[in-house]
Amino acid sequence: MKVVFNKDAFYEVRSLPGVVALVESKAEAMAAEANSIGKGTYATGSRQGLRRPQGRWRASVVTADARAQIDNARHNTLARVLGGSS
Repeated sequence: MKVVFNKDAFYEVRSLPGVVALVESKAEAMAAEANSIGKGTYATGSRQGLRRPQGRWRASVVTADARAQIDNARHNTLARVLGGSS
């Protein structure tokens, strides 16, 4: 018996609304925590990665202004939030 994976199906599953909502909600929760413990503004963004071969959906939390950049550099805010999330 030979198993053949349908790579197009993997790509489609990873862009389903439920999957996207889950990934984005995790990122938004981390940004909210960073905004509550840090100074400045932390923001989120998300998009589907390149199709090599599956195109995973990814979300990121970034510093949105200079004040957040300084806060993150001094206190590792994003790393602390990442380590505390599950």
